[in-house]
Amino acid sequence: MFTKLTKPFETPLYIVTDGLKTFTGVDGRGIDYKKIWSPDAEKLFSILPRRYWDDFHLTVMTINTRIPPHTDTEIKTTINFYIRTDNCRTVFYRAKTSEPTTFQIENQTDGFIFEDSDLEAVDSFVAQPNETWVLDVKQIHSVEPTGEVLRTAVTVGTHVHEYAAVIEMLRETNSL
Repeated sequence: MFTKLTKPFETPLYIVTDGLKTFTGVDGRGIDYKKIWSPDAEKLFSILPRRYWDDFHLTVMTINTRIPPHTDTEIKTTINFYIRTDNCRTVFYRAKTSEPTTFQIENQTDGFIFEDSDLEAVDSFVAQPNETWVLDVKQIHSVEPTGEVLRTAVTVGTHVHEYAAVIEMLRETNSL
């Protein structure tokens, strides 16, 4: 589901190179991903064995509202280097029914949004700035604000590797 890495990180330098995907609701608020270039990329990727680096990509994620329970689109596992968190809680769920109600918004392909009433919370965490967390984003999860919401993280994501495999990679480099 999720695991916190052992060491804090220094906020990396980066510049946005291109828009990637935006997932927004009616009011234009939601999650925005942008491709980035960073002179600190090697430091970020160093938590993974070098032979896997080409299977991961670097983005910056910005969240400016509550994000309802969902599964991510096209990403299996993400490693989030949190820069700003506003004490938002990431909550993971399990479905209470074999056929929970789902729907998709623009830009979702293999990810879905779930009805709260069909879910039961099973675990959660509150990331702090300069913490790194690895998440199984194919599991149902949400972002719940405790106040103001502007959450920013540099992400190292993969379309290739499942969560369990990424955990083993992180163990190999003593990052867990």
